[in-house]
Amino acid sequence: MEIDDVIWSKQQGSHVDRREERREPDWIALIRLPDGTEIPTTVKDISPSGARLTVPSSYTLPDQFIFKVVGRDFVCAVRLAWRRGDHIGVRIERVGKLAPTPTERPALSIEPSAVLRARRSRFSRI
Repeated sequence: MEIDDVIWSKQQGSHVDRREERREPDWIALIRLPDGTEIPTTVKDISPSGARLTVPSSYTLPDQFIFKVVGRDFVCAVRLAWRRGDHIGVRIERVGKLAPTPTERPALSIEPSAVLRARRSRFSRI
């Protein structure tokens, strides 16, 4: 067992064997608190059951909250597991897929001369 495979928890006074592979994506994310407050964060590593986020220690966090990775189509409902300085560990309780945002339709292609004619004719009536 490697040292990276064990999490020492000061709160529980025990260790937890990691059975899942963790990735280190360095994603930008937003924590959303129950009152609607959003806190910018970075996802430093993530697995199917948990993640490590960076959050300035000046922020007080509740036991449960959600985070959304910017540019991804999912949101995670999490429970705070531990906190050490600017790093927090969370247990992922639920993952939800966000509805796709409607994409803007491209502008209609109009000949530049037609636009100028329309402007010219509109102004010539004044």
